[in-house]
This record gives sequence, C-alpha cells and structure tokens, in this order.
Amino acid sequence: MFNFSTNEDKIQLQALQNEMNETQNRFFAFVEKLEIRMKEFTEESIPELIALSQDDDDSFKRSYHRLKSAVLGQLNSIRQKANDVLEEKVDHFQHIAQPQNRNAFYDFRSHCNERMTEFEKLYHQYQERIEATDQEDFEIAYQKILDEFEEIKTKFKCVQCSAPILIDQLYFTTTYITCPSCQTQNTYEPSTQAKGLEHLGRSLAEQRTAHLLKAYTETSTIDQELYLQKHQLECSLFNERDQKIIAEKTAKIEELAKQRQDLETNRPILYQTYLRAMFDEWNKINPAMQQEHEKFYTRLLNENRKSYQNYEQPIIRTNSRHISF
Repeated sequence: MFNFSTNEDKIQLQALQNEMNETQNRFFAFVEKLEIRMKEFTEESIPELIALSQDDDDSFKRSYHRLKSAVLGQLNSIRQKANDVLEEKVDHFQHIAQPQNRNAFYDFRSHCNERMTEFEKLYHQYQERIEATDQEDFEIAYQKILDEFEEIKTKFKCVQCSAPILIDQLYFTTTYITCPSCQTQNTYEPSTQAKGLEHLGRSLAEQRTAHLLKAYTETSTIDQELYLQKHQLECSLFNERDQKIIAEKTAKIEELAKQRQDLETNRPILYQTYLRAMFDEWNKINPAMQQEHEKFYTRLLNENRKSYQNYEQPIIRTNSRHISF
C-alpha cells in the first residue's frame, strides 16, 4: 500500500495513473473492434434469417428459430467479452486505488462505463434488427385487402333484379345493402381476408408508429444512464478537496438532476404523442370504427395518466473471430 510521502511514492502514483490511461486506451480500442465485428456479423446474418423465415415451410419455423437463436447467442458472446474485459481490466483498479488518486480512478471508470454504454446501445440495436427478421410486413397484407376491394366493389349485384350495387366502402363484417333499383336488401359477406381488417389495422398502425413508441420506451434507459452519471459524480466528491472541482461537479450533478426531471415531465407527453399518432393511423385504415377507436384511445390515455399519478410506469403492450484485449 502506498503512503505517497516520498518521491518514490509519487513515482508509483504516476505509474498507476499511466497504467489507467493505458488501460482506458486499450479498452476503447478493444470495444471498437468488437463493434466492428458485431456490425459485420449482423449484416451477414440478417439477409439469411429473412430468407429462411420467408421460405421455411414448417408452420413452427423451427429451422429459422434455431438459426436466430444461434445468431443471438453469438451476438451475446461478443457482448460478454466486452463485459468480461470491463470487469477484469477496469474494475480491478478500485482495489489498488488510494485516496490520493481516488478521483482519478472514478474519472477513469466513468469514461470506460460511458464507452460501454455506447457499446450496449449498439448491441441492442443489432439485437432488435435480428429479432425483427420474422416480423410480418402488415403493409403487404393491407394492400392485398385494398386490391381485393378494388376488384370486387363494382361486381356485386342485387339478388332480386340483378342490378349492379356499388360497394362504396371496405366492409369487414356482414352488411345489409339496399339495392338502389328495387330496394331489396342484399346481404354482403366480406371475404375472410377482409374480415381481418380490424385486427390487421391495429397491427399496421402500431407498425407505422413504432418509432414513436420506441422514443417513449427509451426514456427509461436514458433516465437510468443519467442516474448512473449523477451517482458516479456524487461518489467522486467523497474525498475531493479542490473547491473548483467540487463546484464544477456539483453544477454537473444539478444539471443531470434537471435533465432527469425534464425527462420525467416529457414522458407522458411522448406516450400521448405515440398513442394519438397510432390511433390516427388506425382510423385511416378502418374509418368505420373511428368512434369505437376514440373511446379506446380515451381509456388508454386516462389509464396512463393515473399510472403517473401513482408513480408507476405504464404497461405497453455462427462463428466469431477472436479479438484480444
């Protein structure tokens, strides 16, 4: 253990500082190599997964799911390497850091953790892209319904007088239509495909507004990152004696607290923005149900507001190359 009372001790202190600087540089370079490998691996895997998902005749898509599981496992393996190195090469300095260089250690660890946070964001982006390789494109299914409607809307005829009856809107339930010529009521039975419009409509609306939902759900992650930054700064002040540094870090802590408060204030606004956009899309897809949609929208919005009043989060529905440190 160092007393740092002699020139030799000061040399040892400087050596320890140099070692942390060197470790930080090597850690940054190592993580960058892993990010490059993740990108290459993901870009190689996604086209194969999409093709297998589309071509797999097995109703359970077992071949696809086996491959996806392997790809996600490989991706997680790359992530684990970064975590292992962070623990082995960075966190161990806390056992040898002394009061005289404790703040230097906190800064060093903070920089490495921030770099790891960037890596984690990239990892989750690639994970989401892989998970999405078997998601149905609801735009295609919706277009099929529209094409079918265009084809049949002028071909319906009265059962009594055979006069043509224009189907003026896209019906998804059994409907009675009066013949304009003889006033006979005709039963119009939509196709199986059209009957799925309401369910498909919501899925498509959610797909179209997924970026807004993501912006909302990511606020929890951002809040956690702000909290960790604030906590690390607070820890670094325990043994700090330099008043200038104390003032700078205190100001930063206050700024982070304000960012968290602003985030908390904006969170319900982001949710309402998403919800309104989603229901607007749903109404465009199936305008016949707009009145029912709006009742549903109001209920969800009120439930969300109550959850915030109660301080609750609303409920929303291959081979790797070796990279050495």
